[in-house]
Order: sequence, then structure tokens, then C-alpha cells
Amino acid sequence: MATFGRRGAVAPTSRASFQPVSAPVAPAVTRDRDDPSSEEGTFFRGNKLLADIPFLTIGLILGLILIYWLQRALALDIARDGSLDVRSLIAYGASSYDMVIGRGEWWRIGLAPLLHGSQSHLLGNCVALFIVGVRLEPLIGRGWFSLIFVASALAGEAGSLLGNAHGVPGVGASGAITGLIAALFLSSFDPEADAAQTMSRLKTSLFFGVPALLPLAFGASGNTDYYAHAGGALAGAALAMTPWLAFWSYENLPRGAIMTLPAAFAGSLLCAGFAAAHYSSNMADARQYIRASELPANGEEVLSKSLDLVTRYPNDPRAHLFRAIFLMEKQKFAAAEAEARTALSLAASDMAGGPVRNSAPGLLAVVLNAQGRVSEAKAMAAESCRAKAGEVRRILEKTKLCA
Repeated sequence: MATFGRRGAVAPTSRASFQPVSAPVAPAVTRDRDDPSSEEGTFFRGNKLLADIPFLTIGLILGLILIYWLQRALALDIARDGSLDVRSLIAYGASSYDMVIGRGEWWRIGLAPLLHGSQSHLLGNCVALFIVGVRLEPLIGRGWFSLIFVASALAGEAGSLLGNAHGVPGVGASGAITGLIAALFLSSFDPEADAAQTMSRLKTSLFFGVPALLPLAFGASGNTDYYAHAGGALAGAALAMTPWLAFWSYENLPRGAIMTLPAAFAGSLLCAGFAAAHYSSNMADARQYIRASELPANGEEVLSKSLDLVTRYPNDPRAHLFRAIFLMEKQKFAAAEAEARTALSLAASDMAGGPVRNSAPGLLAVVLNAQGRVSEAKAMAAESCRAKAGEVRRILEKTKLCA
């Protein structure tokens, strides 16, 4: 990718590439050995093998693992599937529109991309980062790699805040990684790369990029933050194209840009200071809500646990939503309506109340419809019916409230 689209530049000499056993890596393009302003130090310039080892990729992975270890050590609770308690994630720095824009907690933008919600979430991101990183980092250099990673992380946060429901907290490095994937995809069009290099880059970028972005075309429902992926991909693609459009090359990246990662690290430490200042109050608030390990795992548990949960956690909107479901099953519609309205009221001021705010109106619409209040039910269901997909919409369509 160091040469694709360059105009008026001298073709660089080639250098040997680092090739891990499991995934051959495309030969990288060297910096000018005689250029004292090259971003690579003398030690790396003199050692081809070391220059091609993706130290930055490995360092980022180790950093993410260390942060997740701290998350688990400090977590209020861990769910049966290994997911960390959402209230703990909020205390660490998870972001949402309500928290960042509504409450002005801008510091969350610098922390959320470094956090992960579960071990499987972390593992998936680290595998993708490694496979993409061993191909891309030696190709474009550590300076450009840092710049794309950091910019894509921030753009991913912007996409997440703008695209997702306002009260749904989000974490993860997938925005930053998708930016790297987009950059790797563009490197597939390097006219100086041989066929093997081109296919390796193209297959890798499509393998990770298609599932990361395609669901946006079908509503992007579920727990995956596809809007963060989209924001990161746009930033990564834009930066990857910059040398081509601006008559630059990856060899002459301004020296200041090599400080991107240290500056981002310093910024994250500053953001961590703000998180620490709010940590005690956030964790005290978290104790008013259902623990992750106590959440019902299926519909049967929702019915059997609803009374206990609403009694022990009267301030948790989820408890009232579970109780409304139980009462609706028992055809006690007036009581179910009261519980659903309570859930909506509590969720309005809840930092993690987005899922309840999204689902409670649909449930309330079904309850109103069961009482013969069809016009009220359709008005309540209107917003849920505008959603492109989801279980709530399917239920409303089945009851003909989305007509």
C-alpha cells in the first residue's frame, strides 16, 4: 500500500517480509535507508527482520488484554455467559449518546474503544487486529498505522453515538480495527504488488470487512455496534487514500504524526482520570440494579423471577418490564400496563435504559390492544414499527399494530 496511487515518486527498493507460520505476510516497502528523517529508528532500519515484525500490533493487543484483565478484576458482577456487568462498563467509561452528549461526559470517547464487554468480544477483536496488523503494519509503517488506528477509533465512536439508540452503552476496539481493515482493502489495488500480495490483502480485508459492515444494509440489529464499524471504516479509508490524493507517500509522513500513539495514550490517561473521579458514584448507583448473573436467561426465568427482581430492585426498569411480561401472560392487563409505564418512566433517566426504552413501548402497545384500546396501541407502537427489524417489530406486526 506504500506505493499505490503515488504520482511523481521514485519506486522504493523491496525488503524481506516477516511471515508468521499461519499467515504469510505481503512483502513490505522499505524506508529510504539514507534518509535521516525516516520515522524508523537506525536500529530498525539496519535490521530487515525487526523492521517487519508488527511490534505495534502486538503491543496494542497486549494493552487491550491488560485493560480487560483490570476490567474483570474490578467488575461488580459477571454474567453466566462471561459478559461483564453493564453498570461496571459504564463506570469504566462505556459511551452512549445520553452519557456523552446528554450528560457532557466527553471523556468516555477516549476510553470506550479500549474496553471490551466479554472475553469472547476481546478475543474476536484481538484475532482480527493481529491478522490485519501483520499484513498492514510492515506495509505502511508504524506512524501511519498509529494514525489510522487512533483516527478510526474516534470516528467509530462518532458513528456509534450518531447511529445507535441513545441509551445503549457501547465499548470495543472494533471501530479502530475496521479502519485498519479498510486501509488493507485499499492496499489490494497497489499496482506494484504481485498477485499473491494482492489476493492475500483482498481476502483478509473482505473476510473481516464484509461481516463487519454488510449488516448495516439490513437494519444492523443485535448487540454488535455496526455504526462504530462504519465510522471507523470511513476514517481508515480516507486516511489510506490521503497520500494518493495529496501527492504524498507513506515514506514521507510528517514527523509529528509519529507522535499520534503517544498523544493518544496521554489522552486516554487523562480520560481515565475523569473516569476515576466518577467511579465511586457510578458503582454506588450500579448496586441499585439487577446484577448480570441474576438476569433471566430465557422466557421461563423471566416469568419465575419477575416478582423477586421487582421487589429487590425497584429502581431497575428491567425488573418492571419483566413483571409486565409476567402479568400479561396471566392476562392481568391493567396491572401489566402499570408495570410497563413504570419501566418507561424509570428508563427515561437511566444511563443504560436504552434497551427498555426501545422495547417497553411495543409491550405496552400489545397490552393496550388486548384491552381494546386499539387507537392508543397503534400510537404507542408507531416508533417501534418504524424500526427495520427486531423481535418487538415482529410481535407488533403479528398483532397487526404496524398496519
